[in-house]
Amino acid sequence: MLDGEVDIEGMTSELMLASGVLWTAVLALGLVGRWFGALLVSVFLFVPWFVIGASSNGTISTKLLVYPLGIWTGLQLSAFALTEYYSNAFAGTSPDFLITGMHPSFAAVYWLYWIGGFMTVTLAYGIYFRTHFLPDEEWNRFLEEVEQVNTESETQDVDESVEVSSQ
Repeated sequence: MLDGEVDIEGMTSELMLASGVLWTAVLALGLVGRWFGALLVSVFLFVPWFVIGASSNGTISTKLLVYPLGIWTGLQLSAFALTEYYSNAFAGTSPDFLITGMHPSFAAVYWLYWIGGFMTVTLAYGIYFRTHFLPDEEWNRFLEEVEQVNTESETQDVDESVEVSSQ
């Protein structure tokens, strides 16, 4: 099930449009004072960028959609939900407890959003780098392109030097 690929070849424009719509929604929600809704929408703002950025040859592995993207999205939503909960629970008062020395609403953001999100993406990069982010065939194709550009550049340099010396 997770060994499949999702073809996104013709979806780049739609994904970028979705990104713009989500940005507009975040802005509109913020302008009308709905900060919690804006935070929740902002989590999904990164999905189109991730899908485009993590794709290779017009496809993205379903493994990448589950981990790191699915886990990262869950951590972000959990952080914001806990922030909302603890902000409302302790509105106008101080909590009787702290989490690692922080107000519970900020601890959720710190541990889940920042640390959890950073660790998820970093670990996924290490686990999937050679397989999905930069497979051997992609690296070899890149090296061939560099060699072709270098060869064309050398040929052009020789042609230009011949033109200069003949003038």
